Amino acid sequence: MRILITGAGGFAGAHLARELAADNELTGAVRDVAPRDFPGGIVRMDLTDPSSVEEAVAKVRPDEIYHLGGVSAPSEAAQNPKWAFDVNMGGVFNILSAAARHAPGCATLVVSSSEVYGRVGAGDLPLTERQPLRPAGAYAYTKLAGERAAALCAERDGLRVVIVRPFNHTGPGQDTRFVAPAFARQIALIEAGRAEPVVTTGNLDAGRDFLDARDVARAYAAALRQGVSGEVYNICSGKPVTPREILETLLALSTVKDIARKVDPARGRPSDNPSVFGDATALTARSGWRPEIPLERTLRDLLVHERALARAV
Repeated sequence: MRILITGAGGFAGAHLARELAADNELTGAVRDVAPRDFPGGIVRMDLTDPSSVEEAVAKVRPDEIYHLGGVSAPSEAAQNPKWAFDVNMGGVFNILSAAARHAPGCATLVVSSSEVYGRVGAGDLPLTERQPLRPAGAYAYTKLAGERAAALCAERDGLRVVIVRPFNHTGPGQDTRFVAPAFARQIALIEAGRAEPVVTTGNLDAGRDFLDARDVARAYAAALRQGVSGEVYNICSGKPVTPREILETLLALSTVKDIARKVDPARGRPSDNPSVFGDATALTARSGWRPEIPLERTLRDLLVHERALARAV
């Protein structure tokens, strides 16, 4: 099967490529630097340039497209909302328009985000796909706009399109702008003797739904291959975990036992929902997918990865 993965150079794209590598012909789409260990071919693609997208899709003529490419950090979207809309909404439109012309029989997974649910109350939890959408902030609005673009293209061109809303996920290779790798990087540098034994944190008490990125990669394949076209599926664990719990687990795994903590108010996000977690019943009922990797293993693997990076510098 010919598979095109956009965002192949990113964290989630790398895990998905490893999940799909066996018995498939993979092509990864990247804008700039190609990943060194991608298990397939590479094409250049600028999601904001329709001709660039069309050229790549026409070259691959995929049977499946996993559209992971986009602006993934809320802070980046907040700094440049227009660019984020061009990528996260315009990119979806460009991918599906190109698919309609050059691979009309292919199935496409569009990766949205649980951020589209926005601010929620305790009575809304766990979040199902039927929850009203109240996006807050540029990133959430761009992801919801991408969902709407996907629905329009699917209806207009008769495409098979499945949308997923992953909740937080982490694991080896994630950018240190995100909470778990930020903690793991600091601890790895402390262990290597390259930093003082202090971990700087932000808000430690906002519960979030965390999965291992490898479980999310399996969920992407399950949703596209066994989900219903036009449907939206949550990808989540069904329980909240606080940054405090993540930090405590990583500290327990550390070889240095006397690490202090320092709160940096600049890292706080006072508008955070106190707790957010989802319900993946729809995807489980459709495909049988369930999370398999416990959080402690995820964090252990993440710390091992960060230790290797700390030693290499």
